[in-house]
Amino acid sequence: MTSGEDPHTEAQAPGLTLRWSPVYQPAWDATPQAYVDAGVVAWERTRRLLRADDARLGMKAYLGVRHSDPSRWGLPGEPRAVFFLSVLLGATTLFLRTYPTVPAALATLRATHAQLVSEGARP
Repeated sequence: MTSGEDPHTEAQAPGLTLRWSPVYQPAWDATPQAYVDAGVVAWERTRRLLRADDARLGMKAYLGVRHSDPSRWGLPGEPRAVFFLSVLLGATTLFLRTYPTVPAALATLRATHAQLVSEGARP
């Protein structure tokens, strides 16, 4: 995705269905803290912004925003919000990673999907 494109309207990979949450705000793609500031994501909580599916592969993915406060667990660090992407193949979690921006997470989602398609993955 290039800068300024709306991920709701961009071309999708064949077989990959993207369903955006009504709370998703494209203007906040580089500022996960905006979801916390707006009250969309509570302190120490997550909120899904996207569900992606490819039924042929048995793949599903969730892109969202997470707020964490390390002091809650007695750890050093400041509270912060990040975007996350989790990808599952059947009942197996392939990965859960954090990203500074929505486009970065979407790039990983598309690359992972393309790799699974090329490998002929099955759950």
